[in-house]
Amino acid sequence: MKGLILKDVMCLKYQLRVFVFVIIGVVFTSILFVLSARYGNLAMAGAEMLRTEQATDIDVKNLASVALVLFMLLPIATVGDMANVFEADGKAGFYRLAGALPLPISKRLLARFLAIYALFGIGTLLDVILAFILSRLTDLIRFRDFLGIILSGASVMSIYSALVIFFCILLGYDGQTYAQVFSLLSMALALILCNLNYFRSLIKSIMTDQSDMFDMAVFWRPLDFIKEKSWILVLIAAAVSIVSYCISLKVAVRKRGVI
Repeated sequence: MKGLILKDVMCLKYQLRVFVFVIIGVVFTSILFVLSARYGNLAMAGAEMLRTEQATDIDVKNLASVALVLFMLLPIATVGDMANVFEADGKAGFYRLAGALPLPISKRLLARFLAIYALFGIGTLLDVILAFILSRLTDLIRFRDFLGIILSGASVMSIYSALVIFFCILLGYDGQTYAQVFSLLSMALALILCNLNYFRSLIKSIMTDQSDMFDMAVFWRPLDFIKEKSWILVLIAAAVSIVSYCISLKVAVRKRGVI
């Protein structure tokens, strides 16, 4: 099974090269960002927004946090697409060889899950180290909040990857693009259905004609959630991964030769 994990990782070698460059870019860009937010142009812009009452102190900090979060999540996002593994296997005709391997389908499928989660683990660890460094340089966001955001991002990417694996097995080696689209649509639909009240409140706040009625607390609620309740997303990601593995295994057993 170790060989299969290594094979899957090698199928992502282009993404791994991108991952290295992204890590280097994120380190330098994030450090420059927090220094500018504390001493440079971003700090001056935030002070001006406060002076003209265009935003509150919470809004300024949250805007800076969102920008920083996007930088931090890039390393995890660059290694999160298992569709490339299925595409590489399809082009190489690996499915013809897989049936001859002395491993049951369950272990071959498990190797695929372990490969992507191992990469997520590496990306998360590097993000945590970077977050610790940045938390020493800025008071925009605490290390605890950094950690919550990183875990939330890794959880979301884990859910996406688990769904991609399922749809790739369901649709076969020619359906990688559809697998990616269906995974994103499934996640978007689940998000909307689970947060109907929030989206109604957000639309109501945006559509109101009176600017003083716009509730920024509603707007920042998702950010507060991923910072303070990341454990919920971790549990959801674990549950989705287990369910995806079980269903994918049943489909793979029926459709022999897809993994």
